Amino acid sequence: MAEFPLRTDCIQFNHASYGLSSLRVIDEGERLRCEIESDPTVHLGSALTARLEMQSSNVASALGVEFDRMTLCTNATSGAAAVIASVPLTSTSAVVVLDVEYSSIRRAWEIACGKAGADLLTVSVPVPLRSTADLLAELDARTPGPIDYLQISAITSSTAIELPIPALAAWAKQRGGRLVVDAAHVPGHIPLTPRQWGASAVFGTLHKWLPTLRPVGFLWLDPELDDLIRPAEVSLTWDSPSLVERFSWPGTFDPTPRLCVSTAVDQWREWTSEELIDGCKALADTADRAIVDSGARLTAAPAFRPPRLRAYILDGASPLQVKDLLRSDGIRAWVGQGSHGECLLRLATHIYNDENDVDRVTHRIKEVLSR
Repeated sequence: MAEFPLRTDCIQFNHASYGLSSLRVIDEGERLRCEIESDPTVHLGSALTARLEMQSSNVASALGVEFDRMTLCTNATSGAAAVIASVPLTSTSAVVVLDVEYSSIRRAWEIACGKAGADLLTVSVPVPLRSTADLLAELDARTPGPIDYLQISAITSSTAIELPIPALAAWAKQRGGRLVVDAAHVPGHIPLTPRQWGASAVFGTLHKWLPTLRPVGFLWLDPELDDLIRPAEVSLTWDSPSLVERFSWPGTFDPTPRLCVSTAVDQWREWTSEELIDGCKALADTADRAIVDSGARLTAAPAFRPPRLRAYILDGASPLQVKDLLRSDGIRAWVGQGSHGECLLRLATHIYNDENDVDRVTHRIKEVLSR
């Protein structure tokens, strides 16, 4: 598609890993970089904070969250690091993490709990996930007492499951804990609704599903955590009472991706109004039917499938074998091993995909599963 710099011989189904900048945003980024280099003393000085505050406010408005509760940050990892390193843990604390969480997030909680002597409880998510009751039963079985924090993803990464967040928030509250949400796959994909979710902290990225430059992350905090959460790096603005200013200067950095976000949001709105995003959702359903007919299994029942991100269990297949076969045909998709050793294939549909792309990946999956 002419709006992206994709190679013409490449079928991109791995959008959910890194996102993809549009040519419009790339051009805006080049303009901004030239502007910054024309006078770095001014453009990287005090005036930058005001520009970042405006971008943060614009993004918050576009996503429907309170502007004074959200800030831009480097990426989901930096937002997670700020939360996990800042929350108080003791030897009597308990943190619950799902086994489908992103590996670096699980590792960060492991390190924090290890330093404090706190308990880290890992709970397995039934895959395929068929009901909220099944997941809550697993939580009850593995968590005998009160907790301090429950870490979940709004949409899990490798298994592509849209988790029932309000039910999980209610469970955490009953155990005396707070809910922390990894929303890396949310903005530009599904609504970002921290209040309705019952979350205390939400971190994620903007460059996965919005066509902006990398990296851009965000952090949303409930007022009860506002004064507590600080950036992992101690920079000049670390002590600021303003959430936006606190995360606006992580040391000398390239602010261009953050300054491009409004341009990306505008283009995403155009795609939405032109019903191109709805077309991506329909194509994901088409891929489901075709790939399941090839012998694969979906990782979740319909109620837990995200609009444009789907994952499949390829029984008996080797992740390396599948990855090499797809790559040899110019198909880019995420392939890896699930928490129980199963081979997973994940596809993300975007406006540059069509049914011919689905046919091609389906043909390769049939080849794998027939062996």
